[in-house]
Amino acid sequence: MSAWKACDLRGKYPSEVNGDLFYMIGRSSARLLPAGSTVLVAGDFRLTTPELKGRLIDGLQSAALRILDAGSIPTPAAYFAHRSLQTAALFVVTASHNPPGYNGLKLMVGHEPPGEALFTALREGLDGAPAPALGSVEPYDVISAYRAWLTGRWRRPLAKFRSPVLIDIGHGAMAGVASAVLEALEIPCQVLFAEADGRFPGRSPDTSRARHLEALSDRVRKSPAVVGIAFDGDGDRVAAVDGNGGYITSDQLAILLSRKMLATHPGGHVVCDIKLSDAVRRAIQEAGGVPVIERSGHSFIRQKMRQLDAIFGCEASGHYFYRELGGGDDGLFTALMILELIVEQGPLETLAAALAPIFATSDLRIPDGVLPFTEIVERLRLALPVLDEVTIDGVRFRTEGGFVLARPSVTEAATSIRIEGHSQPELARLVECAVGALGEVAGNQINNG
Repeated sequence: MSAWKACDLRGKYPSEVNGDLFYMIGRSSARLLPAGSTVLVAGDFRLTTPELKGRLIDGLQSAALRILDAGSIPTPAAYFAHRSLQTAALFVVTASHNPPGYNGLKLMVGHEPPGEALFTALREGLDGAPAPALGSVEPYDVISAYRAWLTGRWRRPLAKFRSPVLIDIGHGAMAGVASAVLEALEIPCQVLFAEADGRFPGRSPDTSRARHLEALSDRVRKSPAVVGIAFDGDGDRVAAVDGNGGYITSDQLAILLSRKMLATHPGGHVVCDIKLSDAVRRAIQEAGGVPVIERSGHSFIRQKMRQLDAIFGCEASGHYFYRELGGGDDGLFTALMILELIVEQGPLETLAAALAPIFATSDLRIPDGVLPFTEIVERLRLALPVLDEVTIDGVRFRTEGGFVLARPSVTEAATSIRIEGHSQPELARLVECAVGALGEVAGNQINNG
């Protein structure tokens, strides 16, 4: 059951996720829904998605459900359809940013983000016994309405944006969708890794690391594009490079977008995942907002967004959440928000250069097979000059020079590490201390990050 994560299902195919498991999940899910309910099913472009989606639908058909099959689409488009159609449930077969050999499932039963109770109920209801197909299945075109919504939403704010944009699809689910929206808005764009390909031959589907966007940065430097936008495998994460090809970190983007949102919603709550820099929280406070720290993971951020009616939410991984989307996230929506930011405030490189420097590592991963989470925590606790600990999500060790965060990843069998210093020398000292505590193999993971 290692594929069961805190917010979704994710694992290697076929050892951790396979058709039989997806059939059982479909049957278990169907038992949680009233007869006659309408549910939406979609998937990404991974090579195993058609099989898994088909078996999931077979399982869902064991109840008298009306099943809308949206085909292969970006996850945000599926969320859009779930909101607009008010379907009883949503199932998206995707492994998001994970490597090609993985697959998984994002789901909503009702309109609340999935939580522990839902996953417990699904696991307790797993039953592989065959059942008659009582439900109906029909194709449903989500993309036409999704494109029309985004085009209408952004036509006036981006009416004056006519500078070229370079978008990096990464062979993911935004193929053909992001470019069509920009073209409808009359924004000139070029597309990198444009074709959907579940093998992801051009680059990693993970956009959270600068090294995965080197091709985008290089193309932007050689082109007249004023910004480069990259999407992850299923289109809900986004990353950006400026007009000089410089990587804009998720911390920087979180600050810029938080300020933008607070300019029209003064005093609003902004939900920040615990991995983000302290600079993000300080910037929110300086802009008159209320930063709220939450554990990392899209379900947890969305739950807190809805609980507080927050205006905005941000994660170090590149997810950005909006009250306008019911607390949800959408990579293309954020990309258009970035273009509006440029219209209002100027080039991205100028805005980023005006921010105070942030001295932090990226989100580093130490596989469980290298060191288990509990041992990592104990080694760090003994090695660091700890002032206090925050345990909302893993353990965040605060020191006089910064912090070291260690937390179990919600998407991988790994410990996520992030280190921030108040200056470059203090960051270097904390990294050196962590490497010394965790040993050569784990230390190499940090140094290579």
